[in-house]
Amino acid sequence: MHVLKIIEYLRKNVLMLKRAFFTYLIILIIMDIFLPREDAHYFIDKLYAFWSLFALLGCFLLIKISKGIAHMFLAKDEDFYG
Repeated sequence: MHVLKIIEYLRKNVLMLKRAFFTYLIILIIMDIFLPREDAHYFIDKLYAFWSLFALLGCFLLIKISKGIAHMFLAKDEDFYG
């Protein structure tokens, strides 16, 4: 039952959770600046914060595309059951 209390707390404090995730993302980007780049195999590996921003954009697109597909195939008309 402790899990339900945690979920309720997080649902009430969504703004705090968003701030925590964005703070974590900013920390990752700052840490990425200090990584060595001389042994990078590809050009993309030499770009700062590329993989962090790529993951963020990929998650956003995955969510939007999945919601679009779900609405297209799973959503029913209002008078479907009537």
